[in-house]
Amino acid sequence: MAEENPLDGSAPKHYGVIGLLFSSASLSVIASALIIYTLADGTIDFFRSEEASIFEFITSTKWVPNGLNPSFGIWPLLSGTALIAGGSLLLAIPIGVSSALYLSEFCSNRTRKILKPLIEVLSGIPSVVHGFFALLVISPIIREYFDATYFNAASAIIVVAAMILPIIVSISDDAIRAVPREMREASLALGATRWETASRVILPSARSGIVASVLLALARAVGETMAVTLAAGSVASLHLNPMKETQTLTAYIAQVATGDIPPGPATDAGFAVGSTLFIMTYIANLFAIRATKKKFGNSKNYSVGYLISKLMLKFRYFRNIESNISISSNLIEPLSPNQYDLKRRSREKYSVFLIGSSFSLGIIFLLVLLQTVIESGINGISYNFLTNFPSSRSIRAGIGPVILGSVYLISLAILFALPSGVGAAIYLNEISRPSKINFFLRRTIQNLAAVPSIIFGLVGLVVFSRLLGFGLSLLTGSLTLAMMILPMIVVTSEEALLAVPKGFRDGALAVGATRWQTVRHHVLPNAIPGIATGTILSIARALGETAPILFVASIFSKTAPSGILDGFMALPIQIFFWTRHPKQEFQDLAASTILVLLVLLIILNLIALFIRNRAEAKRTW
Repeated sequence: MAEENPLDGSAPKHYGVIGLLFSSASLSVIASALIIYTLADGTIDFFRSEEASIFEFITSTKWVPNGLNPSFGIWPLLSGTALIAGGSLLLAIPIGVSSALYLSEFCSNRTRKILKPLIEVLSGIPSVVHGFFALLVISPIIREYFDATYFNAASAIIVVAAMILPIIVSISDDAIRAVPREMREASLALGATRWETASRVILPSARSGIVASVLLALARAVGETMAVTLAAGSVASLHLNPMKETQTLTAYIAQVATGDIPPGPATDAGFAVGSTLFIMTYIANLFAIRATKKKFGNSKNYSVGYLISKLMLKFRYFRNIESNISISSNLIEPLSPNQYDLKRRSREKYSVFLIGSSFSLGIIFLLVLLQTVIESGINGISYNFLTNFPSSRSIRAGIGPVILGSVYLISLAILFALPSGVGAAIYLNEISRPSKINFFLRRTIQNLAAVPSIIFGLVGLVVFSRLLGFGLSLLTGSLTLAMMILPMIVVTSEEALLAVPKGFRDGALAVGATRWQTVRHHVLPNAIPGIATGTILSIARALGETAPILFVASIFSKTAPSGILDGFMALPIQIFFWTRHPKQEFQDLAASTILVLLVLLIILNLIALFIRNRAEAKRTW
């Protein structure tokens, strides 16, 4: 019998395991292929119809999908998307970067542990909840004070800015904290204040990470569906007025999903719109990936001599007034060194107060949102509401089957996604070596993570519901969600594996273990808490998603599914339809349902936090 090489991860007895792990990593390629097939097939069918042409689609400024003379020009939808995405970035970038700078450079560690989780809570609120808040709270205020239409882009801009704010804060914070400590020390040693160091040294050094955060936020804003569908309206027109109604690319696809568009070319147009959306988000994600790969200079930039020479060019300090200040007019009285230092310190206090205040805007938004939902929905929470069936009469309506539908849905989704996601992470991080195939798999997973959630709904409808014949069933919905959360599980599992010290691997390999035995008996057990945390966060995301299952949920289903091929309803879908209901009673029911959903999400996040803290307390490395 041939002796196994302990460094050989593909020893004969482990060929089957390595093959399964490689297959798991390859599922992202299959998912991407299904997305491309779905969009390409539907787009080709759309352009084959007599009412549509590629030239009109690219050049026309009218989007009128219904009527005797339909017109399919993409520019009105593009203008609506640009208005909301661009407006939300204008709000979120200064607030997000300022908040990240405050978190990383000026607040204490104790304060940071309180503030950053609050921003993370904001990122965990489902988009349909933001849409509810925009339609019923923000939009009335804008209509009253700015003479806006009932549906308007401004309310959507505000909530989308709140949704992308955590992305900018989190990634920018990581980029700022990654700047070498020597940069700060050298700057302070030269006499710079903390604010001068942060604004003139740290921020320019972290610009690549900040740009990446903005690009990722842009992709998120472009792909947002439920908030803009509820708040911005459904009239596609070519304008950039935030006080008017508009329609985005994602909102039109959602309109197709809800059946508001009659069958025919107008429905097929959803695939062409989806292809446009997919290309836009792919390009934004591609630029974001390239931005994150940029390094701050090269290795020589970290020498103390280079840092000091670099910083001396950035700052001019007035140690000698006659030699450092040139006075162009005798009418201007030069400042003394003490006066100048006092002015600099005052500027620092004002600037720190300003960026700290910008951080509070996100917290205030979160608190107002939660207060609104609690006040509107707390009175509706009762035993009957939690156990009754949905009904056309608000007094009898409940969410019992809807809760069960959500539980079944996410349970099946995680059952499909978890083994594949963890297997892919193990293969990419522990088994495979750097190669073109490895690079391709990683890039595919990164691109899959950036695909707008509504696109997965199209795949679920075409591939799982129609092509495979699963229909509008629990199985279709769970497979759709599994595709969507797969990249998140891969990424979080990889981070958990990377956290295990290299010495564990070296020690096992040194005593004769194969690479797979090392992973199975030493690396994976120590990574389980991190994997569990990522899994729970993935469940939380799947629980709050609306857009992916908008195409495949059974909106007329009144009972809980008894099998995987039965129809289902989920909490986010019920919130969406009750929010759109014209009667106030059903909007209050939507608020009550939101409370139930938020409680479930909070419980999941607390479990994840408990597992992470317990694992860190028991960690011996």
